[in-house]
Amino acid sequence: MDRKLLKLPFRKENSPDWVCPTCNKGILRIKEGTFHEAELRNSREAHSHEAWEPEWINYVYTCMLVCSNDKCKEIVVGSGTGSVDWDIVEDENGVPDQVYEDYFRPKHFEPHLRLIHIPDDCPETVTSLLNESFKLFFSSPSAAANNVRAAIEELLTELNIKRFSTSNGKRRFINLHQRIGLLPPKYAPFKDMILAIKWLGNAGSHGHSEVTMDDVMDAYELTEHILQEIYEPKLKKLKAIAKKVNKKKGPAK
Repeated sequence: MDRKLLKLPFRKENSPDWVCPTCNKGILRIKEGTFHEAELRNSREAHSHEAWEPEWINYVYTCMLVCSNDKCKEIVVGSGTGSVDWDIVEDENGVPDQVYEDYFRPKHFEPHLRLIHIPDDCPETVTSLLNESFKLFFSSPSAAANNVRAAIEELLTELNIKRFSTSNGKRRFINLHQRIGLLPPKYAPFKDMILAIKWLGNAGSHGHSEVTMDDVMDAYELTEHILQEIYEPKLKKLKAIAKKVNKKKGPAK
């Protein structure tokens, strides 16, 4: 996961290398003539203020992106917000000058980007919630974190960690923290990781404004590792390759 690519604003002349969500190979490029920005009403009205500066400008934008993979050519619609910032550049004579540039931040993609690799064998109950999180990542990190937490809860269910207990004939819900403690030794290495995802998701559930894109990406990276180890373990695959080679005492056909 390239964190800078997902976090930093971009200029329309130099869009980030967003990976196509359909083929997962090509890079999305802004289709010529489709990028349109417009200044918001409050921003336009602020021009008359005596203290107005270009940094007060705020935009919304829409564009169409095309996958660079000739075998795919998927079309993705992007939208978001923009603003103006300044930088110091040198002219042809080496004289520094202050210039203003438009910068943009994405808020929505349709279809949404796939921000981590999800193994093919991952249950749909988990995958669907992660995809919901990806949809919300750019516009609402708190909601995105909450969906990762929900995905982890579904993962525990898929791993046969019970959700309810019965006492005196009454069925009681077992909270996520307690369920994590019920993980068998086989999954013990993931306990701390799942607990961390839980805390990040809790902050998102409570609408904490301090939940950042970095926090969500922390949760994504932890989740990606857990799913990889459970549903697509590299060590198991490598052991199988070694076993074939050793059995043949040479290249395994």
